[in-house]
Formats: sequence, structure tokens, C-alpha cells
Amino acid sequence: MLDKIIATFCILDNLLHILHHRNDPQAKITDREILTIAILACQELGGNMRKALQWVKALRLFSFVPSESRFNRRRHRLMPLLHALAPLLRAVWESLEACTDYALDTFPMPVCENIRANRCRLAPEKAFRGYRAAHRDYFHGVKVHLLVASGGFVVEFWLTLGSWHDLTGLYGMALDIPCGCALMMHRGYTDDVAADLLREAEGLEGYPVRWETSVRYAGCRQDLAVVKRCFVERVGLCLHSVLPRRVHAVTLDGFMLKLMCFVYAHNCNLLHKVAS
Repeated sequence: MLDKIIATFCILDNLLHILHHRNDPQAKITDREILTIAILACQELGGNMRKALQWVKALRLFSFVPSESRFNRRRHRLMPLLHALAPLLRAVWESLEACTDYALDTFPMPVCENIRANRCRLAPEKAFRGYRAAHRDYFHGVKVHLLVASGGFVVEFWLTLGSWHDLTGLYGMALDIPCGCALMMHRGYTDDVAADLLREAEGLEGYPVRWETSVRYAGCRQDLAVVKRCFVERVGLCLHSVLPRRVHAVTLDGFMLKLMCFVYAHNCNLLHKVAS
């Protein structure tokens, strides 16, 4: 575990150095140390920031460990920095692994149990109420859209309300994919107009899993899409294995920030595994 913490700190340190990020001279703990503790909590402790602070203090990894309140305030301030680190982290992965195929998938992330949906303070709006077709039940929360490379690296992710259709994630994401690569999608992302635009504008060939009654249904292409998108299912299982049954958060921004940290924890684990 100590090797994983050191690797995560070194990755963040190099990326922040590339961004020419400067810490507040009055701060007793740097931003890279704050991010390392947040990702450590998602890697090993199910997102429990209090336990991560206790571990870091017990192992004496850093010279100063802030209180839980100050740590949470610093962590929320660094949310824009996490967005800036995403393309740099992707460039590191592409320098280590060749990516030829990409897959787009979504999975629901409940904010609370269904029985508490009417009195949920974190997300009180009815727009968070969504339906899971795979389980044939409802949930109250958000949808996490993942664009995953063939090696299992999460290239891009997007959060939408639970009641929104999956196509809103397709329209909202940048989909920065090299020309000539294939994009595997499940049935929720089936849109012929969007597929034609991606092919003509960016040279991106999309392979959505279509119903047999669809006009553009082709048996060989469907088999290819189903087989090749298996790696995104494995990424979903990896994220579910590190995610707790319920993500604890006080505000909706804190809930989304913790989901971002879980995605970064998954990517840092992959980089550590490939580099070692």
C-alpha cells in the first residue's frame, strides 16, 4: 500500500509541476498532499476521509496533517484543479499503452435509498429519480457516463441527473478520440443522427448495440460491439468494488467531488500497475 501512495504522490507532483501550480505560501500542507490523501481514501478506505487522515498521521507520511474540517475545505477548493489534471493523466496513460478501441457506458449512482427519496436533503428534486432497465427498478441519484479506453483507463466521465436520458451524456461529453478508432456504445446511446455526425466530422466509427427491429441492425457489427465492449464492463466492476454501498457526503458538490476522486483512484491504480 505504501508503494501505491508514493506512486500517486509522484504522479500528482509531476502533473502539478507541468501546470506550474503554486501553493499558498501560508499553507502548512501542499495541494498535492491534499489530493494524495483524498485519492488514498478512495483507493483503500472506501472514500472515508477521516480514516485516511488518521492513517497518514499514524504512518507519518507528511510533516503536517490538517483537521478534517480544514482538509474538506481545501479539498473542495481543488475541484477545478482535478478537471485540469484529467488530460495530463490521459497523456501519461497513452504514452504507456496504445489505445485503439473506446467504449461508452453509464451506471447509476444512488444518493440515498429509495425509501428516503422524499426527504433527501442532498438531492431533493424529482429530476434525480431514474430507472434502471437492467435491474428493473428505480433509484434516486445521478448517472455516471464513462468513456473508457481499451486498457481500462477512464478517459472522460460525465455526471447527469438520474431521470435524464443516456443521450444527454453523449451530447455533453467532448469525446476526444483519435481519428480511426472505434467507439462501442450500449443501446441507450443509439442515435443515428449523432452517429452520422461523428463519422463525417471526426472520422469516428460508432458501434452501438442495436435492437433486432432496428433499421440499421447488422448481425456481424452487433457481435463485434458486444464482444469488444467487455472491457468497459470490467471497469464498472472495478469501480463498484472500491465504491461503498452509500457514498457519504453533506452537499451535492461534495458527492460529485468524491465520485471524481474514485475515478482518479482507479486511474492511478492502473498507472501504478502498468509502471510496476
